[in-house]
Amino acid sequence: MARLRVLLTGAAGKIGRTLTPPFLERYDTLLLDREPMDAEGALRMDLSDADALAEAMQGVDVLVHLAAQPDEAPFNEVLVPNNVVGLYNTFEAARRAGVRRVVFASTVQSVAKYPREATVEVDMPHRPITLYGATKAFGEIVGRWYHDTHGMEFVGVRIGWFLHYDDELLRARGAASNIWLSPNDAVQMFTKAVEAPGVGYSVVSATSLPRHEYLSLRTAREVLGYDPVDRAEAYLAPADGEGA
Repeated sequence: MARLRVLLTGAAGKIGRTLTPPFLERYDTLLLDREPMDAEGALRMDLSDADALAEAMQGVDVLVHLAAQPDEAPFNEVLVPNNVVGLYNTFEAARRAGVRRVVFASTVQSVAKYPREATVEVDMPHRPITLYGATKAFGEIVGRWYHDTHGMEFVGVRIGWFLHYDDELLRARGAASNIWLSPNDAVQMFTKAVEAPGVGYSVVSATSLPRHEYLSLRTAREVLGYDPVDRAEAYLAPADGEGA
């Protein structure tokens, strides 16, 4: 059976660097970023270059779209070019090239106005906490349009808080425990989003095992077969009076 051809945008970013080794081993992977990368065959381009994007998409089965401004920033100057226009250019290039599936990196910030004690299901209305989160909600909606209008499969992955195991923000007791996504679970999530059959249009939440499931993992389990293995508690600093 032929290996899937996967285009990974934002490959030089924090999650992109985590996904690159297993993707290169598992798929025929093209890496794309506007920053230079020390990897054979890596493509350096900006999402404003629609023609170059269209050329890069030729023969691709699955687009994994991580490239974006990754947090709050000036709207007109930064968020619109990267997270609105750049997203459209990338999705449209995929459509023109006949890419079968788009896996899109969304965010908890698209729904984080819900109270902390809530459990946010993926079919609940967007409640973005930032304009950055609003641009990611836009990406989910654009994916809906491409699926309904052009038949493109779409998986929107709402990432909680991706932190490496030794990150001090994770060790700070409780700071990220309910929305943490570990490197191992990120690899599992995105691999399953690339490979799972019958996804149609789906939005799923991506966290490791939380104390309280703020982002419901129900749809990720049902649609993708996602089965997270890491728990934040294993990496938290001990509270005062507790042993190391």
